[in-house]
Amino acid sequence: MTNETEKYLAKIKKLLNLARRSSNSHEAATALNQAQALMRKHKLSQNDIDLMDITSKASKGAPSHAQSIPRYMTFLGQLICRAMGVNCYYSFRRNYMNGQKQNTVIFYGPDERPEIAAYAFDVLSRQMVKARRIFISSLRKNIKPSTKTARADQFCEGWAEGAYQAIEPFIVTESEETLMANFLAKMKKEQELSDLKPREAKKCRGDQDAAEAGFNEGLKARLNHGVSSKDSALSLEYKS
Repeated sequence: MTNETEKYLAKIKKLLNLARRSSNSHEAATALNQAQALMRKHKLSQNDIDLMDITSKASKGAPSHAQSIPRYMTFLGQLICRAMGVNCYYSFRRNYMNGQKQNTVIFYGPDERPEIAAYAFDVLSRQMVKARRIFISSLRKNIKPSTKTARADQFCEGWAEGAYQAIEPFIVTESEETLMANFLAKMKKEQELSDLKPREAKKCRGDQDAAEAGFNEGLKARLNHGVSSKDSALSLEYKS
């Protein structure tokens, strides 16, 4: 969407709000007529205007930058969506600051929720990477690197599943669900988004123990999300 289109959408929305709220019938009718004229002129629909209530925000990073996105990363994204009342999609593209390709998660939803969700995802990504590192360091040194990686992936899947069980869901209204679905449909059309097929953790000796260890660790998590800005505390708190 161009800046010019966004400008017209904002003007139309302002006119429609005036038409709905004005106690002066003549003023309301004039505002409605002007809004409809602009919509016809610029070929804009009511859905285009409604979608202005949906914003998006990308995470700064991710727990993995493999092009084949691991399933534990999508579990973490789902956790954040559940806690914050948003939805998300995933992107793998070049970071022009360092020239490297990396994963990001784009959260979208009403109001300031996507910004908070993206911040929370970055915080929890760091927590997950730290927990993964500690878990790997606890494994015997003579275990093959590929087995360590597989166990660590299983640990992360379990960790995210445990944390998912521990957080309180955000209640999303039916109208918000509809708007977010329409927003995603628009993004799929404009950016040619494809359905994600995440990579599952490989099976290996000790994989169930690793997943269980991660799950039990994740169950200790609490996400502080009753906030209105990213300056507030957003982290996993572990019960002693």
